[in-house]
Amino acid sequence: MPFSAFLAYFSGVGVTDLVHLSKKIKNYENSKTHLHNSMELALLGTVNLRAQLDSAY
Repeated sequence: MPFSAFLAYFSGVGVTDLVHLSKKIKNYENSKTHLHNSMELALLGTVNLRAQLDSAY
């Protein structure tokens, strides 16, 4: 999800109070998109073993 889509997720409809914001954040944190982005961030800058193995052969 691009950053603009991330912003739209929270600001598109809006929230009426902090309780609703908390629920929206929890929903996003459990979403497939957030989990994918978290994994990509964790792997950023790490060595790509598949590319190293392919170049070795």
